[in-house]
Amino acid sequence: KILGCILIVEPTNLIYSEMLVTRELVLFSLGYFLLSLGLIFPPNEFYGFGLTIEHICSSLLGDEGLHFIRYHIRLTSARIVIHSFIPLIYYIITAAYFSAFEVSIKVAFVLSLPCFTSALTVLKWWRRGDWSDHPLARTLRGHIRDPAEWIAVGNTISTEFRRYDKFVYGKTWGKVVVTDNWILRCGLYRMDVAYQPDVHLNILTTSTLKDTSHRTTEFVQINVSSVNTACRDFVIRLNVMDYADLTAKLQAPILNVRNIVFQQSLSDRFEAAFREEVLRNGRYEVPSQVEECIGCLYAPADVKLSKLCDDRDQGDCRNCLCRPMWCLRCLVKWFANRQNANAPERWLGGKAPCPTCRSTFCPRDVQMVETMG
Repeated sequence: KILGCILIVEPTNLIYSEMLVTRELVLFSLGYFLLSLGLIFPPNEFYGFGLTIEHICSSLLGDEGLHFIRYHIRLTSARIVIHSFIPLIYYIITAAYFSAFEVSIKVAFVLSLPCFTSALTVLKWWRRGDWSDHPLARTLRGHIRDPAEWIAVGNTISTEFRRYDKFVYGKTWGKVVVTDNWILRCGLYRMDVAYQPDVHLNILTTSTLKDTSHRTTEFVQINVSSVNTACRDFVIRLNVMDYADLTAKLQAPILNVRNIVFQQSLSDRFEAAFREEVLRNGRYEVPSQVEECIGCLYAPADVKLSKLCDDRDQGDCRNCLCRPMWCLRCLVKWFANRQNANAPERWLGGKAPCPTCRSTFCPRDVQMVETMG
């Protein structure tokens, strides 16, 4: 009887041990898959902890602000190599800690080794001729007659990227950059580039997402097509609230042939209400043409702050002695950014300091500028 009990208990323990190991392997595989997915498509939490390729390889990539094109050539190359390591690292860990699953480990090795070797082969191919075979270099060559001059085009884009008035949306893959003459969309392993004078833009569709606090965010997808046959069409996606800033930087209008209607953003609604309030305050006459707005540097400085809400010595508002230096749109953004974000219904009754002299003002103290005569 004792021998029979031993024979029964030993297989039972063996089965239970195998079940535990199987459970650990499944949990490890699931966790490794989620970690790998976060490394490829990093969420905000990964940015906060520095678990991104941009942060890990920052010393090798250089400065994006100084050498934009070279930075992204190195970044896409680093991505393809590090991403190819993911299956190989999985194989090494499973081989070291889960040796009981020989078949699964062999399958992981068969899948990981070709992936890694292919990535190294591609990297070696891209590096030839000072990265002249990289997909980004080939894209830039499509915009010039002399293929050897792609570096000069890249330097031009990098120079424009250093300017402060560029439009940038997004962080990593899907990042949209619009400079004075170029539209760029950053992908995982390549970058789409379009020369602004050659492009046609058209709104494709909009989509709405809800976050955990049930706030809705609307996104718009815009197709960018070029008359240059060497430039492939691509789609950029951005928040509707950034749509106005995008159009301000583009040379060509964005067509809306499908008559797609956007949900007006909170900032747009506040700007309209602020403008209506300002128009009730009368005009401020100036003897000569006004200068450009010091905020955006392209719109005329068309507003003046003057204490109109109360008597000169009453209330919190103060008389501003600054000459017209800001446009209404920039002043509205300044004003809105200094209000309580959780109480937008109170913004129009709020106050803010003058961007230049810090004198307190309210919407009733803002006047549109008018040239005499």
